[in-house]
Amino acid sequence: MLHVIVSTRLWAVLGTVFLLWILTGPTHTPTHRSLGISITILLYFVAAGAIARSARTPAISKAFGKGLRWIALSQVLYGIGTLCGFLTLIYEPGHKARFDSADVFFLAAYPAIMLGLIFMPGVERPTASRSRILVDSAVFLAGVGLPVWLFTLGPGLSNASLFDGTMFVAYPVAIFSGITTLNLILLTRAPLPSRGAFGLLVSAICVLWLADLIYLLDSVQGVIAKGPVDWSNASSALSAVLFILAAKRIGTKGTSDPRQRQAATSSPLPIITIVAVSGWLVLFMVRGHPDPEVMTRILACLVLLFLVLSVREAFVFRDNTRWLEGEIEREARDRFEILVQHSSDVIMLVDSEYKISFASPAVAAALDVTVDHIAGQPILSLVHELDLAKGAAFLDAVANPSEVRSSVRWRLRRADRSYRIFDTLGSRVERESSLQGMVITSRDVTEQVELDEKVQQAQKLEALGQLVGGIAHNFNNILTATMMRLGMLRAHAQLSPEVLDEVQALDKEARRSAELTRKLVLFGSQHFTNASPVNVWESLTRLEPQIRRLLGDQIQLHITGGSSPRVVMADLELIDHMIMVVCSNARDAMPEGGYLIIEVTDLSADQLPVDREGAARPEHVMRISFQDNGCGMDSSVMQHLYEPFFTTKGPTGEHGLGLASVHGAVKRHKGWMQVESTPGKGSTFRIFLPCSSASSAASAA
Repeated sequence: MLHVIVSTRLWAVLGTVFLLWILTGPTHTPTHRSLGISITILLYFVAAGAIARSARTPAISKAFGKGLRWIALSQVLYGIGTLCGFLTLIYEPGHKARFDSADVFFLAAYPAIMLGLIFMPGVERPTASRSRILVDSAVFLAGVGLPVWLFTLGPGLSNASLFDGTMFVAYPVAIFSGITTLNLILLTRAPLPSRGAFGLLVSAICVLWLADLIYLLDSVQGVIAKGPVDWSNASSALSAVLFILAAKRIGTKGTSDPRQRQAATSSPLPIITIVAVSGWLVLFMVRGHPDPEVMTRILACLVLLFLVLSVREAFVFRDNTRWLEGEIEREARDRFEILVQHSSDVIMLVDSEYKISFASPAVAAALDVTVDHIAGQPILSLVHELDLAKGAAFLDAVANPSEVRSSVRWRLRRADRSYRIFDTLGSRVERESSLQGMVITSRDVTEQVELDEKVQQAQKLEALGQLVGGIAHNFNNILTATMMRLGMLRAHAQLSPEVLDEVQALDKEARRSAELTRKLVLFGSQHFTNASPVNVWESLTRLEPQIRRLLGDQIQLHITGGSSPRVVMADLELIDHMIMVVCSNARDAMPEGGYLIIEVTDLSADQLPVDREGAARPEHVMRISFQDNGCGMDSSVMQHLYEPFFTTKGPTGEHGLGLASVHGAVKRHKGWMQVESTPGKGSTFRIFLPCSSASSAASAA
């Protein structure tokens, strides 16, 4: 094939040069006519080869490729038809018939092209309505049918042979069907693979069929055939060049913008058809010298065509306005749907009976229920019983027309029967719509509320610590003086045994008060003054005998971990105090015996969990874990675990300052604590203390 030897771009240039040569109006000699027809035949076959090759482009769909092969077949048929006309010219130089065997191939190309157009991929939302397509069809029927009937079929059928009469009828039907189909394709098919390639393809087909329409009109009157330019070869060359250029661009990458893949909002074919027919009528009126009756028909046709075109443009304007309004509404709806689908807030539509008619997908994460499951439920059925009253008041306020917007903080139930805290805004649907009711927007603030409560609790403990620390220091001074006098009194030799017993009892109570005061001082103190490098493992080893005596024989003690070169910058007395207090609590949690496992672990920053508040973790920490299998604690106890004077041991037990003082000491060492506990299974306390920077140097040495 020739398209393999040279590029399509070169053939397009040659075809353009040939077209310009024809438009210069060369002398109508047999040589020139034969040369023009020969080049036209060659261009048809080149166009067929180029389109067939573009149909094998991997980027296009199979359906589009099949359509291109049908269009390539039509170019082959046009080439064969033109070849038949060329042979007739050679062997029958004086042949003057209006139609011959070439027209059979030309007519056969029409269904081939229409099949190719139908195989092109459609769009989901055509821009034109059915009424617009019907109006365009009526324009084609009036613009093509009436002039053809008045100036071609009427005069031509009166003295035509059977073959010519068949052609006179077949051509108008084929042209009307083809142009109507092409108009439908423009309004309902995606411009693939790009608007440029699609436009060139449609333009090439339009040139072919409009040229056939004009020559059909001129077949009886011969107005154009008498001119200096061979318009037959010119239109054929132009359509072939457009086909070649379209094949060239089909292989290029298509547009990635979805909006550029929409069908055309309006087709120019009705206007082009009316203008082409009107141009021929004017040319006939000027060159054909028609009689007054024919002139009257021409003017009537021109007026009718103008009126038909005006009515069509009015329909187009109305249809485009409706389509544009629909597109704006659709885009707004799409934007709203994207916002609702991807919002982390729960958006609900509640009707006048306070039942949920719609819920956004965020409800699945917030309440662990599906959208279908929650639809139709009363919204108050999800509210905590203690929040029902303010929830009902909130919904009543939203439903009240005088209220613009209301808000509430309430607890909503999840599928597992637990509750989450939500901040909710509500507004009433004001505009007229099929969806009436209220828009309820809820945001889960459970973590924020818990964090605020922790901050408030820390502030309370800090204020209380400052107050308690000041009082304890003064009270400790009084106790010290009291205990000194009791010591001097106990050493007096003249005391009776009864009085001595009372003095000893007073001394015992004073010492107990001094221990309490020491805990108060530890709890209230914000700083420690006796800071020094402390090896936690060595401290634990030193305290092991005391811990075993504290636990007794019924509780087994296991100490694991091993020595570490890392140290913490701490108050040794506070470290001992923390260890003994936690061990004492473990003993009280196992009245019938059990085991206590103490583990010391050196951890790096990447082994630590991420801080929930986003605080930076130290490079290395020392973790001291205390695990027992005692009675454990529930969530209500763990909420108050570090509060001073909170105890579960009854009025005869301790004062509830043990863990409060430990927590305060850990905080002063810039550490933190973690507690895990299950009722009936035991508890695990973990103390994290940052290692001193001197540890790394010592370890490296």
